Amino acid sequence: MPLPDAEITCVDCGGACYPLGWHPEDGELEAGTVLPYRCRDCMDRWDIVIGEEADEGW
Repeated sequence: MPLPDAEITCVDCGGACYPLGWHPEDGELEAGTVLPYRCRDCMDRWDIVIGEEADEGW
């Protein structure tokens, strides 16, 4: 799966959140990988969990 955006919007305050630490160099992630982000305004932490690709025929 490709990397999420390098900047996401904080759900609590609307500020910009940036990744904390490690990002793979090849741009691909395995399902279950957790990417932590921190909001620069309110300092909340948000984790994005990489999921499986959705099937088209639910």
